[in-house]
Amino acid sequence: TRQLWQEIKKKMLPTPAKFHYNFNLRDLSRIWQGMLTVTPEAMEDLSTFINLWEHEISRVLIDRFTNEEDKERYIVIRDEFLEQSFPDIQINEINYFVDFLRDPPEATGEEGDEEDFSAPKVYEPIPSFEFLSSKLATYQDSYNELIRGSKLDLVF
Repeated sequence: TRQLWQEIKKKMLPTPAKFHYNFNLRDLSRIWQGMLTVTPEAMEDLSTFINLWEHEISRVLIDRFTNEEDKERYIVIRDEFLEQSFPDIQINEINYFVDFLRDPPEATGEEGDEEDFSAPKVYEPIPSFEFLSSKLATYQDSYNELIRGSKLDLVF
């Protein structure tokens, strides 16, 4: 992570038009913080871990890039780094991790008053965009049922 971050820091220098290309240690902290939110159960193998790593780096670093040329430069740098470090691992096309895929536990009536029925927040990869879209539509429908005064209408 540090080696890739240093390479990006060297090659993506700030300019007057890209003054926000300042990379500091806080970026590394955000990357590691995201990686540490995953439970061991979500990490099936090394490939999943590398995809998580790439997701967190993209979330923290690529979001700053303002044009496609810079994003493509990042992909070249990343691919060179991955080829040197992990030659057998491929990055998935669908490479997103979220913490809202789990359903809340069902009430059985035997729980105490202090029981928490909120959905568990497990940071895990999305199985597909279709599954994510249906999950988001479900959340949107439940929000619209709960808040009767206004309707939330999002495009997925």
